[in-house]
Amino acid sequence: METPSAGFVVQLFVIPAIVVAVVIFVWLLFGKLAGGERDPAEYVRRFREGKGDWRSAFELASLIQNDSRLAADPHLLGELTELLDGELKQDAPATDLTVYLIKTLGIFGTLEATLNDGRKVDPIGTLAEALAPRFKPSLRMEAAASLARQAARLEGTLEDPRVVAGLSAAAAEGEPELRQVATYALGFVAGAKATDALRERVRVDEDRFVRYNAAVALGRRGDLVAAPTLKEMLSTADLDRVVEAPNADEKQGRVEAIQLEALGALDASISSGEPDLVAMLRPQVEELGRSGLIGVRTLARSVLQKLQPPGRSLPTG
Repeated sequence: METPSAGFVVQLFVIPAIVVAVVIFVWLLFGKLAGGERDPAEYVRRFREGKGDWRSAFELASLIQNDSRLAADPHLLGELTELLDGELKQDAPATDLTVYLIKTLGIFGTLEATLNDGRKVDPIGTLAEALAPRFKPSLRMEAAASLARQAARLEGTLEDPRVVAGLSAAAAEGEPELRQVATYALGFVAGAKATDALRERVRVDEDRFVRYNAAVALGRRGDLVAAPTLKEMLSTADLDRVVEAPNADEKQGRVEAIQLEALGALDASISSGEPDLVAMLRPQVEELGRSGLIGVRTLARSVLQKLQPPGRSLPTG
């Protein structure tokens, strides 16, 4: 399972405002930031003394993003987890600082977190707490995004009831953007309850892109409940009617992105030994095997090739 990256909030077509923010954030992380030479412990000390702000958190995230040793440091993760936990316990968290602490927890390559006195703390539990309805949707979206990164890094082994409950609630309420990100994050969480929540979203959510996110996640699992929505995502004619964009080129780009996501989910389902969903949608995949979009056509043919009996291959024309 691929870990979300600069474009991790799935598809650029799903939540463009969030994606733009993430792309800018990650792009800047790889730049040379003023003050970025400060020792990580100095940042933590400043936060504890109330002298740090969101810019300091941003700089620290840059250091962690670019240094695998820091990203695997259980003590640094423990200190930041405790700091975030303290922020979340305030009546009105300092949103900018809180958001960047949440982002930072998402980029660690470990979940082992300890404090100076040897006590262990739980970054996943703290991120799950940030999903609570009392927080602003923007903060909850960042928590869902960081949980998605961690869950994807763990390759489908994260099955935490707090995470499932928090993401399921966020996916079922509030603004469409929050539901979109929470549904996306659920797609990386293991277990029957996460699957049930995704099935609920794909069946009843009024937002098309929430349904698309749920369908892609279910599709990777080979879940037949995703078939009707994936069928729409694979249909150029259907997408042409429902996808909106300021111009023809951008519309084509969004349609292509949607079809690639759907085909990628079907490809993953075959790889995981669940071919029935692809067989059900074979006519739509065959149609895309003749698409004028090279990436779509290539992936569609690859999916079909995996369905062929041994010794047979698809025509190349």
